Amino acid sequence: IMSRKHPSWEIIAVSRSSDTPERFSNLTNVTMATGDAYERTSTMELCQNANIVYCAIGVPRYEAKAWAKYFPTIVDNLLESTSNVGARLVFCDNLYAYGPGTNISLTTATVEPNLESKPGVRALLRQKFEARMKDDPSSIVVVGGADFFGPGATSISFFGDFFWGALLKGKNPLAIGSADALHSFCYAPDFANALHVASINDSAYGKFWICPHAVQGKTFRQIATDAASMINEEKKGEKKVGVTVMPGWLLSFLAIFDSAFGDGFLYEMKEMLQFWTDDYTVDDSAFVETFGIAATPYEAALSETAAFFRDRKQ
Repeated sequence: IMSRKHPSWEIIAVSRSSDTPERFSNLTNVTMATGDAYERTSTMELCQNANIVYCAIGVPRYEAKAWAKYFPTIVDNLLESTSNVGARLVFCDNLYAYGPGTNISLTTATVEPNLESKPGVRALLRQKFEARMKDDPSSIVVVGGADFFGPGATSISFFGDFFWGALLKGKNPLAIGSADALHSFCYAPDFANALHVASINDSAYGKFWICPHAVQGKTFRQIATDAASMINEEKKGEKKVGVTVMPGWLLSFLAIFDSAFGDGFLYEMKEMLQFWTDDYTVDDSAFVETFGIAATPYEAALSETAAFFRDRKQ
């Protein structure tokens, strides 16, 4: 998005890996660089001469212990480095700090900051951002989104390879906790666009925002049915798609063994279970009304994602 909208910008895309993503190969104003925001010296070097630093970083494992180890240091390094060179920081966040609930908005109270849970770690990061916003409001903006999906979101999305792979094979996708609770999802291109819009608007800085969400008022079952229709046009509307549900009690039971013998994902999902068993909805109206930019329509977002995974299988 940045490359297309700002062809005169000199953009440096940073990754811990030295591999150049294919999607960057034809962008003449994008240069790849290797670096690690967890390392202070590396972060300092990468931020030199930057006007805006966009951070959409993840850590290797979806676990509270890894988040507690890496994220506070990463954020401290970014805050220090951008301050030293006078660059603005645009941070891509999730909404875990607000905890589970309905109609999550910018006025929703956050959970207690701690290093023992993923929401707690995010709340701790929020404290760091709030301190910077108080000291230098024009230097930072944080844009958050709930669970995301879209082209390219393969292994890090609930609507990624696992979900679409099942549908493409004619199998039931797996829902965690409940298939009938409402859940908000943002479309990855909308999230990226929200980061761009916030970064070029002075009025956005010094604040937290919730990006536009393409999926509102939908259940996992409804989304699965619509998604199946889009990858199987000739059978569109023929029947409702089945969904396999892993209930909370089973997840809790399996988490015991997963912690000792597995990869830990189910164990880590246990603390997030209420996000999936209960309705989880967000209010993105502040961003939409302030900047006049709405989310991609639900059908279009799902259709574009279906096309990506359909083509990916071929």
